[in-house]
Amino acid sequence: MDAIDYQIIRQLFDDYLRMYSSRDDRLTACFSENFSGFTGGGDFLVKNREEWVSITLQDFAQVQDPLRIELKDLAIQSLSETIAVTTGFFSIHLPIKDHILSRETARLVLIFRKESADWKITHSSISIPYYLVREGEVYPMKELVDRNQYLEKLVDERTTQLSEANVKLQQTNEELARLIAELQQTDETLRERETHYRLLTENASDVVWKVDSEYRFTYISPADERLRGYRADEVIGRQVFEWFDEEGISTIKKLARQREEAEQHGIRSGVATFEARHRCKDGRWIWGEVSATPERNADGTINGFYGITREITERKEHEKELLKMEKLESLGALAGGIAHDFNNILTGIMGNISFAQMFLDDNHKASKPLAEAERASVRAGELAHQLLTFARGGEPVKKLVSLNQLVNETVTFVLRGSNVKGCIEIPDSIHAVEADEGQMNQVFHNIIINATQAMPDGGTLTVTARNETLPEGNPINLPGGRYVRLAFSDQGNGIPDENLNRIFDPYFTTKASGKGLGLASAHSIVTRHGGHIGVSSETGNGTTFTIHLPSTGETYSPEQTDPTSQTDARHPGGAILVMDDEMVIREMTSELLNYLGYTATTCEDGTEAIAHYKAAVDSGLPYSAVIMDLTIPGGMGGKDAAQQILTIDPKACMIVSSGYSDDPIMSDYRPYGFSGAITKPYKMAEFGSMLSSILSKRQTGR
Repeated sequence: MDAIDYQIIRQLFDDYLRMYSSRDDRLTACFSENFSGFTGGGDFLVKNREEWVSITLQDFAQVQDPLRIELKDLAIQSLSETIAVTTGFFSIHLPIKDHILSRETARLVLIFRKESADWKITHSSISIPYYLVREGEVYPMKELVDRNQYLEKLVDERTTQLSEANVKLQQTNEELARLIAELQQTDETLRERETHYRLLTENASDVVWKVDSEYRFTYISPADERLRGYRADEVIGRQVFEWFDEEGISTIKKLARQREEAEQHGIRSGVATFEARHRCKDGRWIWGEVSATPERNADGTINGFYGITREITERKEHEKELLKMEKLESLGALAGGIAHDFNNILTGIMGNISFAQMFLDDNHKASKPLAEAERASVRAGELAHQLLTFARGGEPVKKLVSLNQLVNETVTFVLRGSNVKGCIEIPDSIHAVEADEGQMNQVFHNIIINATQAMPDGGTLTVTARNETLPEGNPINLPGGRYVRLAFSDQGNGIPDENLNRIFDPYFTTKASGKGLGLASAHSIVTRHGGHIGVSSETGNGTTFTIHLPSTGETYSPEQTDPTSQTDARHPGGAILVMDDEMVIREMTSELLNYLGYTATTCEDGTEAIAHYKAAVDSGLPYSAVIMDLTIPGGMGGKDAAQQILTIDPKACMIVSSGYSDDPIMSDYRPYGFSGAITKPYKMAEFGSMLSSILSKRQTGR
């Protein structure tokens, strides 16, 4: 027992004697709710405070003035951290000169138990011999009766009850021993629980804390040092506001005002949960989810708070990434609409340019400006295609591509105006690949941009290519076959080893202003082309990105993609139905078809196309081909219209066209009943050649 507890118990013992001498009940507030005790001189065992007070007040009821207690000896014994016993011996002096109650000393035993934070009297046992003594001689009992008739009647009763009192005392001692044993067991259980809760608190991954009404820490668990780096002695006594950012402080104050308003209206508030950024000792900021519960006094007023803090930094990062993806989806929807409308406009521009070129010879003054305008339109179409691919992904719309030409154009375009030099080493023997030109342009663009950022002081970007045949079970897990291997090598500082494995992860970036989507997008595009992209790097010696793409096994020649370079060549002729919601495309396509020797009919949506086709079949003059826009805003598009036309004529020849270049139907059109597909914007030469080729094959049965 420490000195403070000793002083408290001694003070309670003295207060008990003063209370007994004055015979009032002021001390009962310090009695335990489970109080028991002997009173009435030590003969009556009572088990509640009220009964004890009632009987005690009868002692010396005829004596009006206070008694004087002469304490002769006092012993205080600690049985455990929460149980103590005091034994006092004393004489009782009556308020009559030279009269004491007994030569023999009275005895008082009090048992104290610590309940919550206060010591309480849980048992009282008092023994008082009732006969008067004067100057060492026994006084006549009659004088005692004369002085106090009540005491005279009790003398014989006390004598006859002595043996019973001894029995009761023995029972009391046995009961006391039982109570002490129970208290010791309770105390042991409490110690075990305290140890258990301490282990849980000090080893929990979440931070357990407690603050007072001024929001100053009074306790914080060791988890805070593991989480934020602060020792408990660096935190306790300081206000919580020191550890939050401005937004977190504002949140706490707002919750405090709301709680105060609720309490003023009689609404007892409970647990409050909020998220805030916490400052770490090393200067970092982490996110924490805080759950705070009010601690109340006996009258219900709040005297502090306790709760836990759980780190949620990773969860907040995931939420941020999810928000980015949601924004990306919105961008995709917007990009799709923009690309569709933009490509429709470009189709009209490019178509009319191509149409105009048909009437001019190469020496005409307008030929060169028209050619430049056509190239600019093609570039604009590629940009729209890149935006759509970036935002929405989608299957590539493949055609034969010259990697030599595409790499040269992209390197020249990206490095223009920079201090990085491009060195392209691609032999003429390099094989052609089937690829989406716009998507491949995006891949090369992202890699070249990455290289320029790795060489802020300038350098050389070297691009090489070679034909390879990969065996089955190759290290990059591609199917065995013929491939083209491209390598982009810069002279930057290289990529640290810890970042190499994450370089293609979405949103991973080492640049403060980067979005981390470029290389992830490149990886996705190459994979959709059946290829592989890898990276190797050495600190101080630069980085090399390597791309493998399936090849045709043959070198590229323009005739492979444009077999009919002369647009006025002979065509099979026939009636062509054109369905498109854009009037400029309908008019331009109709004029071109008429010029090429076809008979053109136009309509705005799928419903009209079905009606036109059925009428032509019924008249015995069916259309040779139907060119259908895939998407018609507010109307039936090409996909649904094609299915209904096939029910009319299973052998119908239909060609799908769309500004949505990433739509799966554009890359795999045959399952939907189409004989060909052409992506907007397109040149009239491409359009005429494709139509002529398809109709020729149908006529020859190929």
